[in-house]
Amino acid sequence: MDTRSQLLSSLPISPSTLAALTKAGYETIDDLPQSNSANQLTDVLKIPLEASTTLYSSSQRPGDIEGSSGLPSTQSAAALMGSKSKQKQRTFATRCSQIDALLGGGLPEGGILELSGPPGSSKERILLNVLRSFVETNRSVLFDMCDPRIIDEYIKDIPSARRLISYVKAGDLEKLMVLMYNLSSHIDNTFELLAISCITFPFQNAQLSNSAKNNLLEKIKQTLARLSNAQNVTIVITSQLVTKLLNVDGTTGNFDSVGAKGVMVPQLGHAYLPSGKTFRVSVALDGPNPNTAFVRLLAPFKPGNFKILPVAR
Repeated sequence: MDTRSQLLSSLPISPSTLAALTKAGYETIDDLPQSNSANQLTDVLKIPLEASTTLYSSSQRPGDIEGSSGLPSTQSAAALMGSKSKQKQRTFATRCSQIDALLGGGLPEGGILELSGPPGSSKERILLNVLRSFVETNRSVLFDMCDPRIIDEYIKDIPSARRLISYVKAGDLEKLMVLMYNLSSHIDNTFELLAISCITFPFQNAQLSNSAKNNLLEKIKQTLARLSNAQNVTIVITSQLVTKLLNVDGTTGNFDSVGAKGVMVPQLGHAYLPSGKTFRVSVALDGPNPNTAFVRLLAPFKPGNFKILPVAR
């Protein structure tokens, strides 16, 4: 069994430690920082070192031990790809300096970026910014779930940009899964950026059991992993946030739970995203100020993962 999917609530840690981890956005072992950061986790979240060590030990696999050729699946995208090649990896700007700083200078080629946020949070604009960075360097793009007229307007000043962009429209779950099947079954995909706008939309009205939904998310995960690892395709996805009620101890609550608070989290969770090469960034309006937003790097974890940015209109 792959322990990376194990819930943190199943580990021998105190309720206060679990609450601190949940508040910071961690739900499973897969969400944790790279495996050499027990001390860092203690320093940043102010949790006991014993608890950090327990989390660190629980996240180990045989391939993670020192001297092994395997790499921790939570290692940052830049480090993971850099270990395979001594050459400096190309990065693509999101044209948002705060997000580029969180990503270590930009989105690495072959990396995966999930942008989650509520309506009006500029996540779609950031996705278009990455698209523009690709077509400006003569890179091909496959774009899903967006009005082509919006894209055409955004890149109209770039000569020959339209010939680099292909459009698909997977507006429901069946079409989305057909797209995933086609992408995973063709080894000669010619695009270099896959951009998916609002991947959560097809799931909103679908009547699915938990097991059926998990199976579909696993298929999406396998497809994204193949594109990223085998074909070095860069992937950018936007998703909606939903409100989840959490008890003070970090467990799932309800409206009758005493002290339960609503926390906004990405709608599909992390199950559909391959570990190791994925950046997850949450974008939301900054409270009462309509002209700024905050961005948070949900994964991989690192200190100082909050930034404030102007809201694009």
